[in-house]
Amino acid sequence: MYEAVLENESNKWKPLVSVSNRSSREQPITLDMLTKSIFANFLCTIPLSDNILTESYKRDVECRNIIRLMNIMYDQSLVSWNQNAGINDETQVKLRRIYASKSIMAWAELIKDAISAKIEIHDVDEKAKIFYRELTDVEFTKISSVIERLFRWPIWSSPRESGIDTTIAGNKKAIKAWFRTMGLTTGYLMGASE
Repeated sequence: MYEAVLENESNKWKPLVSVSNRSSREQPITLDMLTKSIFANFLCTIPLSDNILTESYKRDVECRNIIRLMNIMYDQSLVSWNQNAGINDETQVKLRRIYASKSIMAWAELIKDAISAKIEIHDVDEKAKIFYRELTDVEFTKISSVIERLFRWPIWSSPRESGIDTTIAGNKKAIKAWFRTMGLTTGYLMGASE
């Protein structure tokens, strides 16, 4: 599934993902980061009993949905990735914070909860298969609004002395707790005021 998502020509992330475990200026995202964030939260990992030859089998749909999610993220953030920008470029500082390894792992869990609520998936079993279904354009508009709120969170643009860079280098659990104390919550992602 990972390969089906990443190798798909319509996936705008493709040139930015390193298949090795090392990121670079040209490829700031690693397969490991994606595996532990977007894929861990949006690909169904539980064994499925759906027959591959029936309409109930939705792996192709799930793949398209994840690519669409990733392309929304790309259009709202990674489109601005500039490997030649200086180390102090504000846009690149913000993007490096958003896509830092532990940061993406922490916020991916938050957006899954917010997206589930926005598209009215509340059952735990159904949340485990969040994208293993047909989704409408209206639902993707709701998903896009969650992603927009994530990337507009003002703390991403904090000055270096604020401590954000040290915090997002920590462990995922501590980062999620810090996100909550700083206002990056499921409620905020769904549209609540800061």
